[in-house]
Amino acid sequence: MKRLLYIFSFFLIFTASCARAQSTGGAELLAQRENIMPGQTFYLALKLTLPRASHVYWKNPGDAGEAIRLDLNLPEGFRETGRYWPAPEKFKIGSFTEYGYRDKAYLLIKIQAPRDLPAGEILTISGRASWLVCRNECIPMAQEVAALIAVGQGKDGQDNAEVARVISALPAEEKDAVFFETPDSLILSLFMPEQAESAYFFPADPKVLTYSASQNMKSADKKAYLFMKKAPAEFFVPSEQLNGTIVFYNVQGEQIRTADVSARKTDENLPVFSEPFILFDFVTALLFAFLGGVLLNLMPCVFPVLSLKAFRLLNAGQNVSSAQRRRAGLYYTAGILLSFAAIGFVLIALRAAGSQMGWGFQLQYPPFVLGLSLFIFFLGLVFSDIVSIGERLSAFSLNVGRNWGDFGTGVLAVLVATPCAAPFMGTALGYGLMNPAAVTICVFLAMGLGLAFPFLLLDFYPSLGRFLPKAGSWMVLFRQFLAFPLYAASAWLLWVLAAQEGSSALAAGLCCLVCIAFAAWLSAAAGQRKKLRKVSFAVTGSVVLLVCFCLYSLSPVRVNEKHETGIEWLTYNTESIQEYRRAGVPVFIKFSAKWCLTCLVNEKTAFSSRALAEVFRQKGVVAFYADWTSRSDEITAALESFGRGGIPLYVYYGPHAREPVILPQIITEKTVLSLIDGL
Repeated sequence: MKRLLYIFSFFLIFTASCARAQSTGGAELLAQRENIMPGQTFYLALKLTLPRASHVYWKNPGDAGEAIRLDLNLPEGFRETGRYWPAPEKFKIGSFTEYGYRDKAYLLIKIQAPRDLPAGEILTISGRASWLVCRNECIPMAQEVAALIAVGQGKDGQDNAEVARVISALPAEEKDAVFFETPDSLILSLFMPEQAESAYFFPADPKVLTYSASQNMKSADKKAYLFMKKAPAEFFVPSEQLNGTIVFYNVQGEQIRTADVSARKTDENLPVFSEPFILFDFVTALLFAFLGGVLLNLMPCVFPVLSLKAFRLLNAGQNVSSAQRRRAGLYYTAGILLSFAAIGFVLIALRAAGSQMGWGFQLQYPPFVLGLSLFIFFLGLVFSDIVSIGERLSAFSLNVGRNWGDFGTGVLAVLVATPCAAPFMGTALGYGLMNPAAVTICVFLAMGLGLAFPFLLLDFYPSLGRFLPKAGSWMVLFRQFLAFPLYAASAWLLWVLAAQEGSSALAAGLCCLVCIAFAAWLSAAAGQRKKLRKVSFAVTGSVVLLVCFCLYSLSPVRVNEKHETGIEWLTYNTESIQEYRRAGVPVFIKFSAKWCLTCLVNEKTAFSSRALAEVFRQKGVVAFYADWTSRSDEITAALESFGRGGIPLYVYYGPHAREPVILPQIITEKTVLSLIDGL
């Protein structure tokens, strides 16, 4: 019997030990001092004791997790004035990056006691803590916690040594931090402590940074500049304030300073960083730029243009000498390299002037987007054999004696490549743009050399041409097929334009496409019928003027002028209209839609006038826009209330007017002015 009891006791002890080993830890609520004075401020500390090799989460857990939470029940008159988190650690869990604490975790809460506390009273502060403890798996935990506090008799209580140590280790407050924003990065700038070799910023707010990306620190003028990758565009939330905690490390990787940062956004220029030149990094960037340039040849926008060069090689055959071939390849390469160098110099100048721009910066300029879309569309018409000038261009490109066709093909290839970004380009451009101008130009030239390399190789080694298909009638059909990627690229650029400037810009672009196609068709018809030549010339000139006008109307100066001087249209709302009418404010209502051609004509002829907008402001007229582009029962009911079943409809209520004035469907600026001027 005794032996059985010993065995049973052994298993009890073993089971308890295993349970203790598998424990998920516990929570305590510690007071800074057990004895407080009336009106005094003190700290409470939530302490979590964690199992070995497990962790809990900071206020921003990172890619996954859940922050520590504490819900307090404070005695009457007590109030919480702030919560403070020690600097966290970074954990890499597979492809996820998480922020938190291991072994022990603390959350500090600052409490303000009331001034009318009776001496000698013992108070209980209780609460419920919840946290997620993770190791190989995550277990949600919760526990009730409490701390006892006595109201002192004329002297302060002694501080809890553990809480005092945690308070002293809290991050300092950094007040002079600022941050810069670029298309891809946020750069945090603040005072750099001595012996700091690296730093890491823990963002307090989600959807700001890519947690898994590395953070690189550079220094200039005794300040640290921490380069951080922004969150993906679909998740990124822009802000004028960047909040979080930064930790500086020395060369051994030890923490030397932590600080809580609340940085404001600045528009100042980034300094030029004096960094040691590392040959390996430079050569790697050039290699990546070269590979990216080679892969640009396969991009949908560029490939059709490069077929001009390919067709020239196929048609040339044995009728061209080796010297002529090489000269053609050099001219083609020169066109590409000069174009890339020009883009590089413009980009360097713009960045020096304070604009944070990268590859494809031209696409941020709406007139360039529209112009490139129209040009690519016109090139598609050439490939489709709709534009008769295509034969002359082909003949010109075949003129290997002068070689200007090859040079122009190189320039053209770079022009249509600007919307594209091939693999390896991002890394190379990032390195180039963060280094001196000479390095930037070298990276751009390496990229251009990569783009030119395949055809340069074929021109210098004609024997490689045996791998190309033989010239034949198939080339015409293939060239016509290549027009469709160009049409697709043109349509995509119009979509970009609509995202930048709205549906009116899209309408202008579509109108230009139709007019260009009509002018191209008429030009082809005029080549067969001489009587149409004058008409074709006049139409072509009109289309050129139309395109120039649309490009001008999309310029930033013109767009800003429209926003500043146009009529301020409010979204249609029946209740708002009634409130303005009851207040005696004149109200103008425009019922319109984007698919209504008459409405669009009226918009241009009557409501785009600066003089009319100024009269609306002077007379205090409130303008409402009832957009019937999509179905709206409210707008349909409003139309029926005015005895109309369609649009356009323009309604005006004078001050304190009971009945509206219904304006004509075909309206002019003069009609509206004469009505408003009567106020």
